[in-house]
Amino acid sequence: MGKPQPTSAGAKLLTAGVVLYLVAWFVPVFQGQNLFGGAAEWTRPLGASALSAPDWLPGWGACCAAWDLLVGDPPREADAARVRTLGATCLTNAVMLVAFVVLAAGRQRLLVGALLLGCAALDASWLYLNDREFVEALRPGYYLWLVSFALTGLGALLQPPRAR
Repeated sequence: MGKPQPTSAGAKLLTAGVVLYLVAWFVPVFQGQNLFGGAAEWTRPLGASALSAPDWLPGWGACCAAWDLLVGDPPREADAARVRTLGATCLTNAVMLVAFVVLAAGRQRLLVGALLLGCAALDASWLYLNDREFVEALRPGYYLWLVSFALTGLGALLQPPRAR
């Protein structure tokens, strides 16, 4: 039996990021959602229609509401860029899922890390493109989701290259 290899800081951050990402889907994202319940009607003032989601998966409701912002009509043309930016955050979930596969294959860790940090900056747009009242209504699910991108991105950047 060989001596166990120490776990790198990058691997720890990657693991923490993945766990937070998965947990975030089950935790309320916005005021009015209950733990394991409630659909995301909270984006209605931004122009999203009321979307239903499984009560046990509040993150799905938030993702669907963001998608609706991306593809729907904004309430005012002056808000179009802001609403589209907020809506584009739903696409970062696809980036995260592809990142899981690419990182598991041991490929492109620097590119994936940088891309995930960019996604974290885009995901933070819910904080800097909305008013204080809206931001105060955000719940732990949003913050877990946001931090998961930053941790996974940093973990990918700090992950040592695999020996060939």
